[in-house]
Amino acid sequence: MTTSLIRLDRDGAVATLSLNRPEKRNALNAEMWRGLADQLKYLARDADLRCVVVRGQGGHFAAGADMAEFAALRATPEGARAYGEMMLEALWRLRELPLPTIARIDGNCLGGGLEIAAMCDFRIAAEEARFGIPIQRVGITMPYPELAALVGLIGRPAMLEMLLGGDLHDAAWALRKGLVTRSVAGAELDSAVAELTARLLAGSPTSHRNHKKFTLRCLDPRPLTAAEIAESYAAVTSHDYREGIAAFLEKRRAQFTGG
Repeated sequence: MTTSLIRLDRDGAVATLSLNRPEKRNALNAEMWRGLADQLKYLARDADLRCVVVRGQGGHFAAGADMAEFAALRATPEGARAYGEMMLEALWRLRELPLPTIARIDGNCLGGGLEIAAMCDFRIAAEEARFGIPIQRVGITMPYPELAALVGLIGRPAMLEMLLGGDLHDAAWALRKGLVTRSVAGAELDSAVAELTARLLAGSPTSHRNHKKFTLRCLDPRPLTAAEIAESYAAVTSHDYREGIAAFLEKRRAQFTGG
C-alpha cells in the first residue's frame, strides 16, 4: 500500500520513515498503519540499508489514534481485533526489522505513537516531548499483545501510571522509566540522532543483525535449542568477524560489508 501519510526518504545507507499527517499531529489511522507495515516490509529486503530513523512531521511524533474512524472500524470485538492485528503487523515488523532503528521524538508521543516509538531500538527525545497513553479518558482498553510488549519494556508500575492516571509525562520521566534512551534539548535533537546514526553505521551489520535477533529470542521463555546456541557461536565464520579482528590487529578502520 503506497500512501503519502508515511513518507520514505533515503540518505545513503540511512532511511527515514516519517509519520506525515501534521495537520492532525500525526494521529494514526488505518491507512497509516498499513502504509507503515508495507514500508517496513520493503526496507527489510534492502541489502544496502544500514539504519532506519522513525519520526513525525510538523513538530509531533504522533498524537495517538485517530478516533474518528473507531465507530466504523472498532465498534465490535471482531472489528477491534482486526484493527489490532493490523496495528500489530506494523509494530512487530518494526521491532523485528534486522536493522538498527531510532525513534526521533519531539512534541506529543501518545498512545499508538508511543507504541511505535517503543518498538525502536533507540528512542531519543527532545526535553519538551510529552509521553502518555490517556485512553482511560475515553474508555478504551489496550489489548493484551500491545500491553505485554510495553509492560515488558517499562514494567507494570509505569504502565499503570500511564493507563490509570492518564497524565502526560515529560522526557525526564520517560528517561527514568526506560521509555526513552536519551533526552536532549530540542535544538540538539537532530544532531543527537545524527551522532547515533554515525556510530551505528560504523559497526558491523552482521553483529547488529545477530544481536537484534538474539536479544528478541532471549525474551522468549522457551529453552534455547542446541541449533540456536550453535548459531550464536557460528558468528565467527562471518566476513565481518574476520575483518573486524584483522582491522583491530592492524590498527585500521574496519570495512564491514554485512557478510
